[in-house]
Amino acid sequence: MSDSLKITCPKCNATFDAGDAFNAHLKNAQIESEKKLKAAQKQAVQDVEDKYKSQLEKQEQEIEKAKKAERNKATEEAEKKFKLQLQKQEQEIEKVKKTERNKATEEIEKKYKSQLENKDKQLAETQKNLEQKLKEDAEKKLELAKKENAKKAEQEAEKKFSAILEKQKDELEKSKKSQEITQKRLEERTQEITKIMEARKVELQGEIQEERLQDFLRKKFPEDDIEEIKKGAKGGDCILIINYKDKKGIAKIYFESKDTKNFNESWVDKLLSDMKNKGIANGILVVSKSALPSDFRNDDGYVKRHGNSIYVAALDFRSLHILVDGIRSILILKTKENKEHEIPDIMKKAWENLNSPHFVLPIKTMNSQIRNMEVIFRKEKESFERMSAHKDKAIKEIHSNLVSMVMSFSRNVGDVLPQDLLEHKDDKLIE
Repeated sequence: MSDSLKITCPKCNATFDAGDAFNAHLKNAQIESEKKLKAAQKQAVQDVEDKYKSQLEKQEQEIEKAKKAERNKATEEAEKKFKLQLQKQEQEIEKVKKTERNKATEEIEKKYKSQLENKDKQLAETQKNLEQKLKEDAEKKLELAKKENAKKAEQEAEKKFSAILEKQKDELEKSKKSQEITQKRLEERTQEITKIMEARKVELQGEIQEERLQDFLRKKFPEDDIEEIKKGAKGGDCILIINYKDKKGIAKIYFESKDTKNFNESWVDKLLSDMKNKGIANGILVVSKSALPSDFRNDDGYVKRHGNSIYVAALDFRSLHILVDGIRSILILKTKENKEHEIPDIMKKAWENLNSPHFVLPIKTMNSQIRNMEVIFRKEKESFERMSAHKDKAIKEIHSNLVSMVMSFSRNVGDVLPQDLLEHKDDKLIE
C-alpha cells in the first residue's frame, strides 16, 4: 500500500506515504478516543462517588434521627435503608455505565466505526473489568459504610441506653434519698411532737395537781384567801392568806406542788428562795406519792426541811388537811400571844424582826449554802487525797524502776558506777 500511493507537499515538495499517514492518524485518533473514554469513565466514577457521598450524607442524617429509637429498631431500619440504598446505587451505577458506554460507543462508531471494530472485544473487556471494579469498590464502600453506620448506630444506641440507665439510676437514688430525708424529717417531727406531748402531759398533770390543791384549800379553809400565782410567772403555785375573825392576812403559807416520779432536793432550795422573795416564813412542798424523799415517814405524813420553815408532804388530802390546819393554828396562836402580852415597842419590833421571814429565811438560806459548801469541800478534799496518793505511788514506782535498772547494770557489766549515784545532796533535808 505504501508503494502504490505517495503524497507530495506542494509547499516543501516533501513526499509522504498515504498508508503511514493514515495509520498515524488512526493511532492518534485511537489515543484521543482512549483519553476521552478514560475521561468519561473517570467523570462517571466521580459522578457516582459524588452521588454516593451525597447519599451517604443523607444516610448519616437519617441515621442521626434513627438514634432516638431503640437499638434493635435503629439497627433493623438502618439495614433496610442500606439495602434500599445499595439497590438504588447499583441501579444508578448501572444506568450511568450504560449511558456512558452508549455515548462513548456511539461517538466512536460515528467517527471511527471502521477503525474500532477490532477494538470492540478489548473495549468490552475493559468496560467489563471497569464495571466489575466499580461494582466491587461500591460494594466495599457500601459495606464499610454500612458497618461503620451500624456500629455508630449501635454505639449511639448503647450510649443512649446507658444515659437512660444512668438517668433512671440517678432518679432512683434521688427518690431514695428524698424518701430517706422525708422519713428522717417525719421521725424527727414525730419525736418533737412526742416530746411536746409528753411535756404538755407533764405540764397538764402539774396544772391538774395545782387545781386540785387550790380547790382543796378553798373547800377546807373558806374563811382564808387563795392567791394564785399566774402560769409562767416565777414562783410556786399559790399562797394561802390566813384570816382570823376580823383580821385579814395575819399570816401566809406558800404552796408548791410536784407531780413526778422522783424527788429532787433542789425543789426545797427553790421553794425557800421563793419564800424569801415573797417574805413568807412557812412553806409546804406537796409531791406525788411516787416522788417522796427517802427520809419521809408515813406515820407523820410529812418531813421537815430548814427547821420548821418547809414541810414536804404527800398528796394525801386527809394528812395534808391535818398539816395545814396545824400550821395555821400555830400561826394564829402566835398572833394572839403577841397581842395579849404587853411588850415594849422596841422589844416588840425586835421580836417581830427576829421572827420575820426577812431575817429567818436568809439565815436558813446561808445555812443551806454552808452545808452545800461543806459537801463540795469534802469532795474536793477526797479528790486531792486520791491525786496525792496516785502521785506518791508513781514516785515510788519510778524510784523502784531506777534502782532496778542500776542494779541490773551493775550485775551485767560490773561495779563501775559511782557509789553515790542514787544519793542526793539534799536527802537529809528532805527527810
